[in-house]
Amino acid sequence: MYVAVRKYAEKAALMGGLVPRVSDGFVPVLRRAAGFKGYCAFPSEDGHAVSVTIFADRPSAMLAEDRHREWVVSNLRDLLPNPPEVTGGETLLHEVSKIQRNGGSGMFVTVRVYEGVGPREEVLPLVREHVFLTITGAPGFRGYYAFFDEQDASRAGAVSLFDTRQNAMQANERVVSIMRERRIAPNPPTVMLGQTAIVAAA
Repeated sequence: MYVAVRKYAEKAALMGGLVPRVSDGFVPVLRRAAGFKGYCAFPSEDGHAVSVTIFADRPSAMLAEDRHREWVVSNLRDLLPNPPEVTGGETLLHEVSKIQRNGGSGMFVTVRVYEGVGPREEVLPLVREHVFLTITGAPGFRGYYAFFDEQDASRAGAVSLFDTRQNAMQANERVVSIMRERRIAPNPPTVMLGQTAIVAAA
């Protein structure tokens, strides 16, 4: 699996205008792309418009990237004139439970980005043993994707999907505590979270 997280800084207030255009125009384009697995978009509570795309593998994701960029420039230039900040990479761990095929507000998303993470061969076993089981066994769990950013090997990301904000926040607190206690990541993560405005799956 390959995950890409796109952050459009300080554009959360525009989500209402983005939803119909993206749902009716962009989501069908994504669904036709080879290897497409899932997509969601949400206004983060700290004020950004954020999207997460999931593909079967990196080659499929890279082929779709050009379409993504072209569609946004052609259809959303008035709302999103600047390119997003992108963090992405091939998943090291992932699990899915009851992802909705369509819908809007059905899930709560948490994106955590850790800076200064150690070598993957040291970090991955710890994440698998302690974090992965905590997330996937938590109440309301819907999905989890962990990856190293392909642009920076010292940056790691995780996308968690839950049924409600309450369950997401409880799981997030446990995970951040585990990451600190086990010294998996030396610094607190940057966190973006919010209720989904768009959800689509293959």
